[in-house]
Amino acid sequence: MAVVFQTKKQIATEQLRHAIRIGRYQPGQPLRQNDIALDLGLSSTPVREALSELNSAGLVVYEQHRGNRVATLNLDRIEQVYTARKIIEQETARLALPHLDREAITDLEDLLIDMERHRRRQRYEDLVVADEKFHKRIYAGSHNSFLISAIDNLWNSFPRYFMWNIEDRIDQSMIEHRDMIDALKWGDETAFLETVSDHLDHSLAAIRNHITAQDGDLQQI
Repeated sequence: MAVVFQTKKQIATEQLRHAIRIGRYQPGQPLRQNDIALDLGLSSTPVREALSELNSAGLVVYEQHRGNRVATLNLDRIEQVYTARKIIEQETARLALPHLDREAITDLEDLLIDMERHRRRQRYEDLVVADEKFHKRIYAGSHNSFLISAIDNLWNSFPRYFMWNIEDRIDQSMIEHRDMIDALKWGDETAFLETVSDHLDHSLAAIRNHITAQDGDLQQI
């Protein structure tokens, strides 16, 4: 396997993006260059470059006299992301179906076991990573690197971690992951694709309710 070389800027950008996605740095939190460099074990120059790149991507915002901070959750933006996700992920899952064989099902079952273990131990950062591996294992079956790259870009466009702070959504999501595996075992393509669609719809609904509730709490303060 060829070794892919990454610049220090690319490494810093990847690590900072990952830290935001898994909730290590939360919406609205200040991002001080030296603190991030120390926290992530990086030097300050690539961190500065990473902040600039993630600012362009919308994950980080810069305010004069206040500096950089993690972007707050924007419902309109998230709904647009989910509209795109549903179009692309459903089609990618459909293309992947013929290649989701017994080996793939075993891999998905192992990943779901990992997710359930992390859930019990309340290790939510690990839970986010296992969840992403689960879906990537499905989409890898499409053998279409352009679609997979598009999905990665959409995932990178907002912090997905906070869904795992919504207790009801965690339990519902676990059931949906199991339903995907069961549909594959039964060879029920319609049920599998419907579950993929429902999974995205339910995630967006949970996000919408979460943000709306937060906005209501702020108005009462």
